Amino acid sequence: MKTVFLTADDYGFHPAVDAAVLDLIDAGRLSGAACMARAPGWPAAATRIAARHNAAGFGLHLDFTEFAPARRGLWPLIALSHGRRLNPTQLHDEITTQCARFEDAMGRAPDYVDGHQHVHQLPQIRDALIEVLLTRYGSRLPWLRISGAHPGDGFKPRFIAALGAQALLRRARAEGFRVMPRLLGAYGFDCDAAGYRKRLAHWFATADDGDAVMCHPATEAVPGDPIGRARAVEHGVLAGADFHDLLATADIQIGQLRP
Repeated sequence: MKTVFLTADDYGFHPAVDAAVLDLIDAGRLSGAACMARAPGWPAAATRIAARHNAAGFGLHLDFTEFAPARRGLWPLIALSHGRRLNPTQLHDEITTQCARFEDAMGRAPDYVDGHQHVHQLPQIRDALIEVLLTRYGSRLPWLRISGAHPGDGFKPRFIAALGAQALLRRARAEGFRVMPRLLGAYGFDCDAAGYRKRLAHWFATADDGDAVMCHPATEAVPGDPIGRARAVEHGVLAGADFHDLLATADIQIGQLRP
């Protein structure tokens, strides 16, 4: 039986997202939830997971494009990072601040780290991230979720991976981090419940032992959220009565990222 880590992104983004994540954690269907420590609602959202610290892992969802004070659009950030035109000191300070905001609200270090829109793997950002994590958590390094892909995974996951997944994976392993080396769950946020269930079944079936599958659930569509409808669809499928049948068919179990 393979172990796959099913992780929900964007905890703290909106109450509808938070409610869906908590629902899935209470049902034992998530390995972990990645938290947006810069979100305005994060301190209040953190109080709602305090009693669930043994039910799932809680990670830092590193953010440079949504709530960070000096946020940029994703495409300009990609261009600047690949041109190595980002300020290293500012990167280091922002990552340190987000780690501290997580710690202050949770009373402990994150169990794992990934990135909103996969920014944690970009040039310059990945190096600053590794340096901050080694400095703050050297005696207990968090897991790193890597946005890696296999050749047959489709264009979108392979494009995401090409932005820096292999470089981050090599550095993380060299520094002794535990990693989830491949990420499934990337798609166009464009299907109904039947379509998402089919995709989820495919991801489970094609996952290797130790891979991660990401999801973005919400109890309802959030106004102004470009993937709002897809979030509600995902929650409905992940909370559905046939979820365990999907696991059994693929012969996988949901791994634990909790302390």
